[in-house]
Amino acid sequence: MEKIKTKDRILFAALDLFSEKGYDQTSIDLVAEAVGIKGPSIYAHYKGKEDILDSLIAMMEHKYDENFGNSAHLDKIPESLDEFKEDCLRRVGFTMKDPQIQKVRKFCTKEQYRNEKIAALTSKHQLTGNQKMYALMLEKMMEKNLIRRFDANLLALEIVAPVTVMIEIADREPDRTDEMWMQIGVHLSHFVEIYGMK
Repeated sequence: MEKIKTKDRILFAALDLFSEKGYDQTSIDLVAEAVGIKGPSIYAHYKGKEDILDSLIAMMEHKYDENFGNSAHLDKIPESLDEFKEDCLRRVGFTMKDPQIQKVRKFCTKEQYRNEKIAALTSKHQLTGNQKMYALMLEKMMEKNLIRRFDANLLALEIVAPVTVMIEIADREPDRTDEMWMQIGVHLSHFVEIYGMK
């Protein structure tokens, strides 16, 4: 049982350090020091720094899929435009406010230009994965006559791209988080007003 706890502590310490210092500037010894163990003890749990990164990504992807969803995990399709907006706000609220997801986003923003794996992960969460999920959701809502018939991929892009920009602003300028949260609500209301079936 203690081994599992130590394994998780290593991941959380690595996430803190990766988001603050970057991947290359974070050594195994720094992670171990943050956990309160000796450097070589890390190897009882992970093969090395890349294994820690891969495990961290897998853990955060699982958390993200469980709380935000993905195209294979849509949950329930909204039955009304109000429910759609509430569902969008729930998903965005999770990604904006969860401290671990914020750290992952900060880390990915820094590392996306140095690491192809991180670049792909960043593109997935900033656009492609979310766009695919929302396109599927909007298709289902079109079938229920909740959303006007239109290119679902384009509509999904209209939702995702502005929200991504506003989340990035909140990350860079934390004192604007409430402003961006309100703006996201306005954006979603506008989307529903334009494309929703009355």
